Amino acid sequence: MINKYLGDGFLAYWPDAATSPEEITTVISAFKELQRKQWPEFRFVVHFGAVAIGGVASMGEESLMGSEVNLIFRLEKLASSLGEPCCVSEAAHTKLGGLIATRPLGEFELKGFEAKCEFFAA
Repeated sequence: MINKYLGDGFLAYWPDAATSPEEITTVISAFKELQRKQWPEFRFVVHFGAVAIGGVASMGEESLMGSEVNLIFRLEKLASSLGEPCCVSEAAHTKLGGLIATRPLGEFELKGFEAKCEFFAA
């Protein structure tokens, strides 16, 4: 589900109870195929975490909220600074298991978060 259009990007989410890891890997594979075509150029980051949904849905102002939303934006900026087109958080790496090939990028300190975050290229 697309939650917000953000300039030249968007924030999308999957309802956890309604989506299997296999379905998510299918979407990741489709995005990676689009990246191979190199038009338009884009990057994406996959993360799993609990969020709150608030706002007024009938007015089209429903928003995802919480620290996990802040984390995904920090991770997207990190992916950009590393020049990586597709990355997954430690939570996504764990949830997706061996369904997608990854390589570790290391642990990073992110503004506003106490613990270091492990990050993977996919």
